[in-house]
Amino acid sequence: MATTTFPTSTPFFVHHGTRRPSVNLRTAAVVYGRGGRRWRPLRVACEKVVGIDLGTTNSAVAAMEGGKPTIVTNAEGARTTPSVVAYTKAGDRLVGQIAKRQAVVNPENTFFSVKRFIGRKMNEVAEESKQVSYRLVRDDNGNVKLDCPAIGKQFAAEEISAQPEKAG
Repeated sequence: MATTTFPTSTPFFVHHGTRRPSVNLRTAAVVYGRGGRRWRPLRVACEKVVGIDLGTTNSAVAAMEGGKPTIVTNAEGARTTPSVVAYTKAGDRLVGQIAKRQAVVNPENTFFSVKRFIGRKMNEVAEESKQVSYRLVRDDNGNVKLDCPAIGKQFAAEEISAQPEKAG
């Protein structure tokens, strides 16, 4: 089946594999029925786009506002947030700059640079494990887990990376 394309000046495209053509979400939709395909207007109820840059050192979030990307500031008003998560001795979760500040007094419960451990096996990270202050452990499948003695839990690197800025 042929693929229908639109001018590249229109930023919103969707590709659904070989069964459906590319579709401009702002102007039209494809409807399959008797007699093949036909075009009809598409109503977009909500057009929100958010982008996340999950960096090893810092992370940033952007959103589309008025058709232009805008960096979202964090709770402290900064455009980037340190990629750091910590748990206090009382079990409270800290994220970002506040977690980074207390890293000196609570190094074994402060997780930074965890992106380098995502999807890795314990036998692959011997050198990297010497560069962090927290303890890495091996799970039953040989994957890397980050040990958090403050709350008695082990996390996958993906879990730490997904911690929201505001604790619930």
